[in-house]
Amino acid sequence: MSTSITPETTVLSRGHKKRSRTRQTLLDAALEVLAESGEGFSVGEVAARAGVSHGTFYNYFGDRDELMDALVPYSVEAFAARADLEVDATDQAVRFATISVRALRAAAGSPNTMRVALRIDAIQRALLIQGPLSYLHSNLVDGHKAGRFSSSPDEGTLDVILGALLLAGRRAIEGESDDRHITTVIERLLMTLGIEAGEAGRIAAAAVSS
Repeated sequence: MSTSITPETTVLSRGHKKRSRTRQTLLDAALEVLAESGEGFSVGEVAARAGVSHGTFYNYFGDRDELMDALVPYSVEAFAARADLEVDATDQAVRFATISVRALRAAAGSPNTMRVALRIDAIQRALLIQGPLSYLHSNLVDGHKAGRFSSSPDEGTLDVILGALLLAGRRAIEGESDDRHITTVIERLLMTLGIEAGEAGRIAAAAVSS
């Protein structure tokens, strides 16, 4: 049984696509403004950057707070897919290295999103819960249980690792990082987790070259 497409359906479809494009344009503009200015932005700045009127902005978002709420999931999706699902290595040290490298490269590939994540706590938390860094806690727990990591998967260890990765991400978006720097960061973090220096270097190098 075939489904006919009426002119009305075509118009609705086109209208929906236009609304989707405009909403995405506003969100992208907000990311740019936030990356440059932080949270002290105005609706007018976002509308101007997007090339739309104030009225058009309010057709999509009730106010700045609603825009900020929408930016959290949008930023996570734009930053990177959940790399944890894409890495099939069973060795927790290899998983840690591979996913961390992907996260840092995703930061370099989405600089505005990373800048915003470094400024906005809500987005940073979302990246930890839903984004490419969400693997950290479970990875540390599993590695410690398996005896692969000697460091306890406590908040202190997580803070050390997360802090190093966020700083490395900042360097990446500022063009101050390269494969050698990323390799060194991952090697040092693996050593922090208890991996012997020579093995840590080999794992880090393999993750960066993969």
